[in-house]
Amino acid sequence: MAARQLNVAILGGGMFFEDIIGQSFKDFIRGGFGGALTSIGMSHLTRDVADIGVNVVAVGTHSAKRGTAGKIREWFAADLPDAAPAAYYGATVWEEICDRHAVDVLFVATPDHLHIDPIRFALSRGIHVVTEKPMCLRTVEADEIIAASREKNLIVAVDMHKRYDPFVREMFTHSLAKYDRINRVRAVLEEPLEVSTEIFAWAEQSNPFTYVGCHWLDVVAHYMDVKPIALYATGQQNLLVNWDRYVKKVAERQGKPLDAYSRHEPIRTWDSMDVNVTYDNGMRGDYSNNWINPYEFEGAVNQEIELYGVLGRGMVDQQDRGFREAVCGDGSRTRNPTFGGRVRHAGGHLELFGYGKASIVAGLLAAARVKFLGETSAGLAGTYPDAASQRSITMIIEAAAEVAKRNLAHLGTRGASPVTATFTDGAITIVDPFEDIPEQNLYQRD
Repeated sequence: MAARQLNVAILGGGMFFEDIIGQSFKDFIRGGFGGALTSIGMSHLTRDVADIGVNVVAVGTHSAKRGTAGKIREWFAADLPDAAPAAYYGATVWEEICDRHAVDVLFVATPDHLHIDPIRFALSRGIHVVTEKPMCLRTVEADEIIAASREKNLIVAVDMHKRYDPFVREMFTHSLAKYDRINRVRAVLEEPLEVSTEIFAWAEQSNPFTYVGCHWLDVVAHYMDVKPIALYATGQQNLLVNWDRYVKKVAERQGKPLDAYSRHEPIRTWDSMDVNVTYDNGMRGDYSNNWINPYEFEGAVNQEIELYGVLGRGMVDQQDRGFREAVCGDGSRTRNPTFGGRVRHAGGHLELFGYGKASIVAGLLAAARVKFLGETSAGLAGTYPDAASQRSITMIIEAAAEVAKRNLAHLGTRGASPVTATFTDGAITIVDPFEDIPEQNLYQRD
C-alpha cells in the first residue's frame, strides 16, 4: 500500500459505471492517477503526486433489490481481489459508509435529484466530493455547497468531462481568436430512447436539458468566461407521457415482444427541450437536448457544438470524427474512443483512456493537492470543474425547467408561449405576462 493514500467511497452504480467510473478507479487502484494528468494538462504535477495511492473503501446504493452494490464489489474483486470495496445499502447509505470508514473523497453517482444530500453530508464531515453532473438542481443549493466548501477548505469537483474533450478543447482554446467576436453558439446533445424508458427509473425527476445540456453550458461558461442574463425555453411532451401506447409501436417496429421493455406506463417527463440563453457579452446560446433518440441511431449519442463568429466558424460533431464500422447484427455505428477507449495489456487487464476519465482525475488531483500538498481549495479555483463554476449552470437549468413548464401550459390554454427569465448574480426573475404579477422571483439571494 502506498504511504500516501486517498480513500474513496462511491455512491451509485449507474449507466457509465463499468465503462467509465468503475474502470477509471480500477486503473487508479493499480497505478495511481499521476499517469492520467496529461489528459487535463496537469502533467507538470505528476512527480508531486506519483506516489499517492487510491483505495476504493466502499460502494453504496439505495436498494439491494438488484444487488447493485454487491455486484459492483464482485466486479472489482474479479480483477482486484485484494482491493474489493465493502458493499452497503440504504436510503442514506453515505452516513453508514462514512461512519465505518476513513473517507477522503466521496464520489456521488446517484440520480440527478439525489446529489445534494450526500454532498451536504460529506462537506459537514470534512470530506472532499467528486460528483456527477449536474452538481445540484437549485441555485440555493449551489450557494450552500459553494459556501461550505470554501469555509472548510474542501474540494467539490463536478464530472464535466466535455470541457476535456480534445476536439472541443482545441476549438475553444485555439480557434476563438481566429473567429473574433462570437455571435452565437449552437449545441446539441441527444440521448437514446432507452435512457428515459429503460435505464433511468428516475427520468420523471429530471429532464434532458438538466441531464446533458449542462455539459455544453459548462463548456461555454468555462472557455468563454460568460454569464447568462436572459433565457427562453420550450419543451415537448408527446412520446414519453404516452409511452403506454407508443411502447407497442416501438416493439412492433423493432420486431420484439412487448415484455422485452420493462416500462409500459406513461413516463411524465419531457421528450426534448430547447433553451436559448443570452449572455452578458451579447452572445446567444441555443441548446437542444432530448432523450428519445431512436435506438437505431448510428452513435451512442448525437452531439455537436458549433461556434458562429464574425470572422469564422467552427464545429465539432461526434459522428464526423472518422470512426465508423459495420458489424453483422449491429448495423453501421460510429464510435468515440476519445471518450472511453480501452487498451488490453498482455497481462490481461484493461486500462481506460479518454476524456471520460479526465474530469474524475481533475477532482482527485484537486483533493490530493489540498490533503497532501498543503494547497487551498480557494487557490485551486478554476483548475478543475469546481462548485463555483457550476453556479451559473445551476441557475440556467433551474430557470429553464420553470420557463418551459409555463410555456407548455400557456401554449395549451392560450396558444402562446411568452414566458422568459432574467438573471443577475442575486436573482432569477421569471417574466410571465399572463400572471397578475408578471415578474416573479424564482430565486432571490438574501
